[in-house]
Amino acid sequence: MTNLDRSPSNAPRNIKLRETVLSVADDQPTFWNKVEAGLWEPETLALIDQQITPGTTFLDLGAWVGPTALYAAARGARVIALEADPVALAQLQRNLAVNPALAQRIEVLARAVHAAEGRVTIGARRKPGDSMSSVLIAPGAATWEVETITPLALAARIGPGRLFVKLDIEGGEYELLPSMRPLVDRPDCRVLVSFHPGILATVVPDAAQREAATARALEVFEGFAAHALAPDQWLFVRD
Repeated sequence: MTNLDRSPSNAPRNIKLRETVLSVADDQPTFWNKVEAGLWEPETLALIDQQITPGTTFLDLGAWVGPTALYAAARGARVIALEADPVALAQLQRNLAVNPALAQRIEVLARAVHAAEGRVTIGARRKPGDSMSSVLIAPGAATWEVETITPLALAARIGPGRLFVKLDIEGGEYELLPSMRPLVDRPDCRVLVSFHPGILATVVPDAAQREAATARALEVFEGFAAHALAPDQWLFVRD
């Protein structure tokens, strides 16, 4: 049996995410222990508390097993969650199944957000489901193909209203961000981006090329105020 065929092994467990109690049924007990100890991305969770209100659409690009998708739904958001790793996707769906009230607010798309329509190859640096899958593929990584969806198609799917985008795609952000204008040009949009310069360096060893890729990625945020939340994690808000 491969990792891609792995069946569920964990019974549902209640965890406390800040002041919110959720059930989880995935294969990530160590991660959720870290969450309950308050050691996982406290800045991200505080920002969701601050920014997400009923009526907000929370676009979770790189949802993994659903910590931010579930938390945003618990705050009243409509959530669109994208996950391109089939092992993580199965665990996300199990977590939604044990949170039926929140699941009603969450639409899951088994797609990779990408500048072009079609299919793209994704690779896992350690193993599928580990939260590190990326279009920037390390040598020897397990790989698979997945259908894409473009920012333009996502913008049409979302419709009007307040939008919060969380982008955490393990290095894919450098190629994707120049195509994000259909989303970020909306009048009431905030974008939380996790940059991964270390992953970029593994496939682009030349420092000048990495600097150019970063500059191209940031051009989409011209006219935005940038706020650092944590190392390599930035919130962009239109001035």
